[in-house]
Amino acid sequence: MNTNQAEEKMLETGLFYNDILLGREFGCSAKHGARCIKNICADPRYKVVIERSPIKRVKVTAIDGRTMTIDKLQNTALLFKRPALLTGGNCHA
Repeated sequence: MNTNQAEEKMLETGLFYNDILLGREFGCSAKHGARCIKNICADPRYKVVIERSPIKRVKVTAIDGRTMTIDKLQNTALLFKRPALLTGGNCHA
């Protein structure tokens, strides 16, 4: 997991994440999740909502002004869902 993958996932789901939940989402440690959340909160290109009660949780609402994920934008532009072979998905599943 890197920050770009984390930001896209957070924007796609629209949920609040803490370091443990983000790490669990990608099968990584909570330390790695905390690092990604710290990077997202510190970068001005992300618009985030921070909830501090009872624990700190972060929700990404926009990335560089866009409120939709890249996949959703591409599907809308093409008027159909991109094939798994082109998106990097598992085409043999």
